[in-house]
Amino acid sequence: EQTLRMQRLVDDLLTLSKLETAPPRTHDETVDVTALLAGLKEQAEIVSGEQRHVVSVEADRHLQLLGSRDELLSAFSNLVNNAVRYTPAGGRIALQWKAAPDGGASFSVADTGEGIALDHIPHLTERFYRVDTARSRASGGTGLGLSIVKHVLLRHQAGLVVDSTPGSGSTFSVRLPAKRVRAVRAWRSCTKQPATAP
Repeated sequence: EQTLRMQRLVDDLLTLSKLETAPPRTHDETVDVTALLAGLKEQAEIVSGEQRHVVSVEADRHLQLLGSRDELLSAFSNLVNNAVRYTPAGGRIALQWKAAPDGGASFSVADTGEGIALDHIPHLTERFYRVDTARSRASGGTGLGLSIVKHVLLRHQAGLVVDSTPGSGSTFSVRLPAKRVRAVRAWRSCTKQPATAP
């Protein structure tokens, strides 16, 4: 168990180092966020295991994202895994991908977990910062997940908003700018009707 824990820590440190030293992105992929969320839902259910969390997904399939799929998957995955770790058995976790009024979009993870006190929220993305050290250690976290999220979002000109009430759960929302969002319009096929004889 300690060996696995150390391996997770090394992997997260390497990821964080790579994000901090990588040059600015010059090429963006078109990321199908709806497909990404389907995989994250499956991942959350596997991590949940016998705790049987109820995981739901609501996504606008016409919204796609420009960026690094691997980096965004890493950030979104960290948010989802945290929700599973800090939500009691049988709790609910909701993933949402939707358009924002300013032309951007948001990805959010809402849970019915224990919540976070207001004074902790500004420090959550600091390396190794833990709200509850004993619980974090028991859950297998490295204390670097939200630092990784912060650096991925910086590389995508995005921000993280945390809304939480102790005892009532938390919502972590990633706000992405309009220049990173592409709306895919559904094409309707047109079939010509044969002309009728006069």
